[in-house]
Amino acid sequence: MIWKTVVCALVAFFSSDAVAVVSLAGTRLIFDGRFPEAAIEVGNPGSDQVLIQAWLADANAPPGGKSTLPFVVTPHLAQLPAKGRQMMRVLYEGVGMPIDRESLLHLYVLEVPRRSEANQRLSIAVRQRINVFYRPKGLTGDPAQAAQMLAWHWRAAGRGTLSVRNPTPFHVVLQRLALNGIEVTEDLMIKPFSERTLPVTGSVSDQAASGSLNFKALTDYGGQREFCANVLTDTPFNARLRRPGAQSSIGKC
Repeated sequence: MIWKTVVCALVAFFSSDAVAVVSLAGTRLIFDGRFPEAAIEVGNPGSDQVLIQAWLADANAPPGGKSTLPFVVTPHLAQLPAKGRQMMRVLYEGVGMPIDRESLLHLYVLEVPRRSEANQRLSIAVRQRINVFYRPKGLTGDPAQAAQMLAWHWRAAGRGTLSVRNPTPFHVVLQRLALNGIEVTEDLMIKPFSERTLPVTGSVSDQAASGSLNFKALTDYGGQREFCANVLTDTPFNARLRRPGAQSSIGKC
């Protein structure tokens, strides 16, 4: 998901230059390990030239921490003319990353606007970030089927808990996860070979044993596919892809 951070603080009585004109050609980048590089297009639909800087970071590194990655982003610094486009390439050295699962990286693109000559105007730098999934060659399974492979478990003891285990080597990104139509979480990323336990409210817990689980899973291209499952108590269960045109029904899948 692309997000933007204003690097300079705004002062109330100042006006600012137009920002965030640079656009990326996708909300995520899949780096297929069968190839030595992956690429994404950066465009400048604005009417002024801008300077962009790009770099990669380890998504699991602590905030502010530094890490050395076996990747190179090129060009890491470039000028984009008005209405111009630039192909940005990510290259892998060939060693240094896990070979039994996907790795998650963050690609940052910092847009630095031209300095304004006008008085009482601020130039604002905007940073964008997208997820890069490095997928080594030879992984077992199909990433398109990973959401259906998730093992869900509703435990009725106490207030009840909902957990999910990802037995695949792929990251699974979910949106709008709900039990009986009540949202549990808006966004959820489940790492390869990991398990998550999700907090639920009392109203969800009271009805979950006879209810349904619904969510959307993101595809490699940033699209969404809908899944649902009938909740089983104290027994692992899987969700299935909802048929096109099928209507959502609370309590049924």
